[in-house]
Amino acid sequence: MTQILTNQIGYDCGDTKSAVLQAEGPMTLGEFQVIRVSDGAAVCSGSAVEQGTVDRWETGYYYTLRFDQVREPGKYYIQISGNGETFRSFPFDIGENLLELRMISAVGYYFKAQRPTGEFEAAERNLPFRGSKPGVFDLRQGRLDVRGGWYDATGDTGIHLSHLSHTTYFNPQQASFSAYVFFQVNDLLEESGYPYYTLLKRRMLDEGMYGADFLMRMRAPSGTFFRTKDRAEAFLPVNTTRSIGYEFWNPTSRKGGGAYGEMEEIVDRSYEVSLRSGGGYAIAALAAAARHTYPSDFSKEEYLNAAIASFNYLLEHNKEYTNDGNCNLLDDYCALDAAVELYKTTGEYDYLRKAEGFVQKMLGKYVPLDDTMGYLSVDGTKRPFFHAADAGMPVVNLLNFYRAAQEGGLRDQALELAEKLMRHQLSVTNEVSNPFGYARQLIQHGNGTIENQFFYPHDVETAPWWQGENARLASLATAARYLAWHTKDEAFQAELRKFADDQINWVLGLNPYDACMVEGAGRNNNAYFFECRKDFIHCPGGIVNGITGGLHDEHGIDFISAPTEEIKDNWRWAEQWIPHGSWFIYALAMKKI
Repeated sequence: MTQILTNQIGYDCGDTKSAVLQAEGPMTLGEFQVIRVSDGAAVCSGSAVEQGTVDRWETGYYYTLRFDQVREPGKYYIQISGNGETFRSFPFDIGENLLELRMISAVGYYFKAQRPTGEFEAAERNLPFRGSKPGVFDLRQGRLDVRGGWYDATGDTGIHLSHLSHTTYFNPQQASFSAYVFFQVNDLLEESGYPYYTLLKRRMLDEGMYGADFLMRMRAPSGTFFRTKDRAEAFLPVNTTRSIGYEFWNPTSRKGGGAYGEMEEIVDRSYEVSLRSGGGYAIAALAAAARHTYPSDFSKEEYLNAAIASFNYLLEHNKEYTNDGNCNLLDDYCALDAAVELYKTTGEYDYLRKAEGFVQKMLGKYVPLDDTMGYLSVDGTKRPFFHAADAGMPVVNLLNFYRAAQEGGLRDQALELAEKLMRHQLSVTNEVSNPFGYARQLIQHGNGTIENQFFYPHDVETAPWWQGENARLASLATAARYLAWHTKDEAFQAELRKFADDQINWVLGLNPYDACMVEGAGRNNNAYFFECRKDFIHCPGGIVNGITGGLHDEHGIDFISAPTEEIKDNWRWAEQWIPHGSWFIYALAMKKI
């Protein structure tokens, strides 16, 4: 079917504006027109640019339509004629701060709905530790009040600071990062100067402080934090199945994603986190909480003292909490943001010096490809850093350091490194036919082969865990928008802003499946099915995992929305997950600094 695909929510007045014609094959096309719904007037016209097919997607033949010059608020549609037919898009809006006002609000309400209340909160006031066997809580003694956080995903009522720790290089930042992001979004909205964000900012601080209080309760006596509250069994009482959980660091085999695996020796440290497994962002969130005045369960001094104590402890003991006894790039960039937030709160130069040390470590992991661009190695070799959720985090954190440092040679080096990393990202994205501007990536397969491709690989250490990448796209949009404010290269600024808008557009429906990834917004939302279960229900405002490479061909594409003989559980594509929402609102707010 030939159709015109657009951002289903709409476009901000000053943003770049793209649509894509998805056809069955090459066409002879006239000019397209953007038509105002209210009076039928054609406000602009242009030529469709032929893009052809994409990799091995088999989803159509593509043309791109650009209409950046349309900036007047209103409702519009796009029309184009070809091969004797006329095609019209669904109507869409253009408005001032349109996406920020609608989508930050929607995602904020999603997080509030993910708070563990009722019987969950009652159980979490006196929660035991998980034992070495199902239903046995005698491995680590004691019970704690660890209320708070947010359910991790549609089918996972667990609350995790991070998971995938067994993989060494792929920890996603989850609950602690979400708490941190709410403070960042509040500050960015404040910095924008736009007068109609008052209620949004209040909502951001409400969630941020709620998250900070949760992290205070998750502090371990050692000085770090507990990693997770296990999900409760669906058919059993919460108070007998909820527990403070551990993660297998080096299981002999995997049975699924997250923390599942065969048994290994469990010690007290197995319940606790390293910098890369949630500790760095727990510290950053508490340091940020200490700068804000909002009703909460702890004082500013308590937040700050906890952040300082945990930072000092993990600086000395971090290797004891990693699965391989080493630190890598993920520890570097998580610790960098923790140090920057402590510096912003205290003004103490020692924290800036520590941040400089982590920047130096990141500089030492840079692999140049030419004089203008390169990538980060995750471990100091040539193994590239790539990530299903946090691909933009190194650049964002370098820029956080750049803004905080104010002066100094290392500050300039941080900006230069961010520019080289994003020039490489744009190069990889644009080197092939890519009508949607989807952020491609440099990856390393399980056999050691390094290549550029569209989607996260299926054969790396996280296997069998792989899924859609809406968090990754939003993280790169955040990085691109942030860098656009600071680079002095105006042509590069324009490329970065277009790249960022493309990632947001993809999430909001401008993709080959004409599917908005935000539940309750746009059309063709992907419902979650899990075998015979009917009660894993999406929450409005939540963002699903998204589109992946083909189930059996990574150069293909899939977005499975109905059961098949092979697929009885479409979590890879349709499960909501909090990192998608966190990075998405961070990207939207970043446009306003």
